[in-house]
This record gives sequence, structure tokens and C-alpha cells, in this order.
Amino acid sequence: MSEALERLKDIGAQKIYEDTHIPVGHVQDILYENFDGLSKIQFVGFISILEREYGEDLSTVCARGVGYFDEKNAPDEAITDDAIFKSSSKKKNLTVVYIIVAIVLLIAAVFYTMQSANDTLKSATKENKIIQNVQKNIADDVNGSENNSSDDNVSATVVDTNSSATLALPKKVKEPKAVPQSLKIIARTKVWLGYVNVATDQKYQKTFEGAFELDPAKEWLLYFGHGYIDVVVDGKKEEFSSKNTLRLHYQDGNITKISINDFKKLNRGNTW
Repeated sequence: MSEALERLKDIGAQKIYEDTHIPVGHVQDILYENFDGLSKIQFVGFISILEREYGEDLSTVCARGVGYFDEKNAPDEAITDDAIFKSSSKKKNLTVVYIIVAIVLLIAAVFYTMQSANDTLKSATKENKIIQNVQKNIADDVNGSENNSSDDNVSATVVDTNSSATLALPKKVKEPKAVPQSLKIIARTKVWLGYVNVATDQKYQKTFEGAFELDPAKEWLLYFGHGYIDVVVDGKKEEFSSKNTLRLHYQDGNITKISINDFKKLNRGNTW
């Protein structure tokens, strides 16, 4: 690692941000050569600003970063005749596999249909037996009443053999989710914070030390210049301690540490 980069580390990401207005997260990415969070254009531009502002020679870092982006954006291997023929062979093999899978799925569907029909038939037979037993019991009750009292008029309820009785079970009532009442961020030292309202894609940034509160009912993406912070949700505190950048996802009272790739997915493809 270059001596120039070490001198910039001694200055600190927060002070560099105040001098150059380069976001703290990007400053941290350059200082620790974490190029995933930058584009090639951003990287080269920020290097130029740092060299001009502090009179440092960052050519070695620049070369490593440009080499990383060139390798990352390298075009796919050229297609040759051999590759074309191999691809064709693979397609033929895949076609055979697709045919076999289709046949297996068709057999499974036929078996399932036959099994369902068999279960339905068994269920109908069982219901008919139950109905016949009910009718027999009603007839026995009516005959017994007629023998005991010839003056009584007995009415029997006839059960429709085409209908089945269903027992209404009480529905399970879902307990409502507890709504978080407070979301507080406590910076143990001065820190830059970028925060995003996921629902509206609105972005904000703030440099502070101490406590800062956000709406606990909303979903937030949080991007810190360093990780010496605490997050308190309804009095429950979670501590973080890292000199590197920190990315968090808050939703429904839960706070989760996420990678830059997860941050980009939740932030419509943007690193910030």
C-alpha cells in the first residue's frame, strides 16, 4: 500500500469529506481500495480531486483501480467454430432432457388426477353411508313415537342425499403486529449518514454526533461513513463497532447489516 494512501488515512475520511465534498463512503472505499462501491469514472475523478487537494501522488492506487475496472468490464471470450458446435451439442442434450422431464410431469399429472378422483369417490361413499345412518335413526325415532302415542303428529326431517353437512370451525384470528414506536441512531463519534426512504426513493444525508431519530413506521436504508454507532428500537439497543463503512436495512422494527450488493438491490441499483 502506498505511503500517500497512509497519509490520507491519517487525515481521516470525515476531514477529507469536509475538504473535498467527496461522500465519506466513497472516501473510505478509496482509502481501503474497496472498488466494488465505485464506478470507473467516479474512481478516476475522486483520485484527481485528492491529488489536487493534498498534493499526493496516487498513481499507483489509480493504476490498481483502473486495472480492476478493466478486468471487471472485460468482454466475453470470442465465439469460435468449436464453441458453436459444442453449444449445438449441448442444446441437443438439453432437448432430450426437456422431453424426459415433460414425460415424467405428464405421468405425475395423470397419477395425481386418478388419485384425486379415487379420493373423491371414497369421500362420497363415506358421506352416503353417514346420511343413510341418519335417515335410519330418524325413521326409528318416528316409528317409536307412533307406537307410544297414536294421537301425536310426528314430522321427520328428510336429509338431502345430494348435500353434505359441513362443520363450521372457528377462524384463527391473527394477532396484530406490534408497531415500533421509536427509532434512534446514536453516533459515538462524528459521522456522515446517508439515509434512503425505500418506499419513495427519497435520499437524505447528515453529519452529526449524538442522537438522531427517524420515523420507525417507514423502511430505511442507512449508509454510515464509519461503524461506531448504536441503533435503538423501542429501547432495545444494537451496537456496531467498525472503522469501515457500514450499511444497514431497517424494516418493521428489525435492523440488519447488509452488503453493498444487497444495498444496491434495495436502492434501485444505486450504491448511494
